[in-house]
Amino acid sequence: MEKEKSKKTPRIILIAAIIVIAALAVSAYYYVQNPGVLAKVTSTGAKTVSDGSVHTEETTTADEQKAAYREITALDDFGGEKWDEGVIKYNGKLYRYNSGLKNYLFMGIDNENTVQPAKDGISGGQSDAMFLLCLDEAARDVKIIAINRNTMVPVDVYDREGNFLVQMDLQICLQHGYGDGMKLSCLRSVEAVDRLFKDVPISGYLALNMGGMAAVNDAAGGVTLTPLETVIQGDVIIPQGSEITLDGKQAYTYLRTRDINKEGTSDDRLKRQQQYVTAFIQKILSNPSLANKVYEAGKDYMVASIDLVKLINSSKDMRFDENSLYSIPGETGFKDGFETYDIDETAMIELILDVFYKEAGE
Repeated sequence: MEKEKSKKTPRIILIAAIIVIAALAVSAYYYVQNPGVLAKVTSTGAKTVSDGSVHTEETTTADEQKAAYREITALDDFGGEKWDEGVIKYNGKLYRYNSGLKNYLFMGIDNENTVQPAKDGISGGQSDAMFLLCLDEAARDVKIIAINRNTMVPVDVYDREGNFLVQMDLQICLQHGYGDGMKLSCLRSVEAVDRLFKDVPISGYLALNMGGMAAVNDAAGGVTLTPLETVIQGDVIIPQGSEITLDGKQAYTYLRTRDINKEGTSDDRLKRQQQYVTAFIQKILSNPSLANKVYEAGKDYMVASIDLVKLINSSKDMRFDENSLYSIPGETGFKDGFETYDIDETAMIELILDVFYKEAGE
């Protein structure tokens, strides 16, 4: 074996030498044919050539690869992408989706009764109150986006038998009505909100028939606030400007009443709903022991994919105040005799970045 090995060694050295000589010959020939083009690439991507001039060339550094991004120039640029992947750029800043968020849709349904199947495919009840709850588990922070019931979005329309007819721009509150008044209605509402927020991940939902609102309010021991306006309904009078702890009947009136014969009353009611929700959540988070009482009082009026008590208990030390509540930016209008709410797309982009994203360097 040693003899055989010693015979092979000179042969290998000879072959290697021939390859090196051939490579040098090719290089020399190329240099003769192209004088002055022997160059080196600097760390900045510039090429210094033998005649002393400097030329630049396209190079991709590790930092450039790391900073690859998708440009956001319109609201639709958010759609069709996985929210938790990649970096986006808007107005010169880079952002990354906050993967620590959990988002839940809460709805108040225009229905006085306990939960039961709708009589047909168009009687599921409108979602008169809609809030997207965003929990940042890492930062221990709560944010809520109030959704105007009249916000115009693509809504899936069905007939009484539940057959799909068409998708058309309608008030978002109508989507819940096209369903069974239970799980199916909720899932379709989640899809409508998905379309509004360009496929933001939504982890669950809770819908409360408004007939259960009084019992839920009383189970929490009432909610204290200073009414934004005077609200009168029947024998219930809630005066503006004087702090009051709302009992169940008053809470129901404060949250539900609006004059359908006047313009903009839906917007005014939404402001009252925002005020009430802020005070209610602050009270529950400061006293999580109320969670069971609230759930028991309202469970017959609820349809939910989440464990409300568990959610409240897991959120008890999270930050939440009046600055944690957001509204979808837009403008109220009219179409075919009905109020509409058309979003401001530029402001909506900024809202999405503020709530769902962090600057990439954070």
